[in-house]
Amino acid sequence: MDAFALALSYGIKNVSIKNIIITAMTVGLFHFFMPLFGSIVGAPLFTYTIIKPRFVLFLVFLLLSIDMFTHFFEEKPKIKKLNIIGTLFFAMSVSFDSFSVGLGLKYIYDNILACLFTFCMISAIFTCLGFWLGKKLSQKIGKYSFLLGSITLFLYSIWILTK
Repeated sequence: MDAFALALSYGIKNVSIKNIIITAMTVGLFHFFMPLFGSIVGAPLFTYTIIKPRFVLFLVFLLLSIDMFTHFFEEKPKIKKLNIIGTLFFAMSVSFDSFSVGLGLKYIYDNILACLFTFCMISAIFTCLGFWLGKKLSQKIGKYSFLLGSITLFLYSIWILTK
């Protein structure tokens, strides 16, 4: 869901098909490896740290919503390109919470690789759908798509914080 929401906001900025595919594949790979590392590292990591994934996600989505909200008031919004660092940050920010999924994954299902592959594919598909829907919204409602994207990310950040 977080990959979809962030992709929706970037889709408004009219990202190229090449960047959409690369970003979706990167998100999929992160959604494969983060739970894998979570299942290897285990619960002690969260026991000995005060940082929880939901607080990091809340901050990332809140800052992105504020950034999009400020673009609504610009005469001609700047389009940020998804370069290598931007794509990695995108994938890491939406995959950070999937690390905690891996903590209990081996207790739920025996075939961890099948779960991880499914998780990888679904997250990549949802990322592509978010980009596509964002592009369609941008074409239909123009500049107001930035306002809609900002509100969506803000509400999602609040939801992450309260869950």
